[in-house]
Amino acid sequence: MFNIYKTSLVNDLTKRSILGDTQEYVYTIEFQKHSLPHMHLLLSLSSYSQPMNSDQVDTLITATWPDPMQQPLLFNIVKCYMVHGSYVSTNLCAPCIKDGKCTKHYPKQFQSETVLNSKGYPSYAHPNNGCAYEVHNFMANNRWIVPYNPYILAW
Repeated sequence: MFNIYKTSLVNDLTKRSILGDTQEYVYTIEFQKHSLPHMHLLLSLSSYSQPMNSDQVDTLITATWPDPMQQPLLFNIVKCYMVHGSYVSTNLCAPCIKDGKCTKHYPKQFQSETVLNSKGYPSYAHPNNGCAYEVHNFMANNRWIVPYNPYILAW
């Protein structure tokens, strides 16, 4: 079953070009606990498909809560898998905690728009739009959302 999903995803990315024209790609399959597989994929887009500004980045990646009424499936997936920190505030032994701080820099600062630094690396938008939902007895707002591609995540 995993191989069917993997093949379909790679086809969507490379042949259907859902993120843009793919120049090259490489992936590796790893096995987690209980022999559950997952894939690491590196995708290289052609120069004319690469996002060159923050608006183009925002069409591919977001770090905000989806609307639970408009996108209930995506909302539930984000709530289950893309919230960093629902454990950080209560578990100082979490893997990402070093010297009492999160090494992944969560919670992120509220930021109204995505900004690209001089090397093109994005600092994603985490707007303070009042959206916060309970995740494991923790109220998580946009500062705690890990960046994701909506199409791939809900795929």
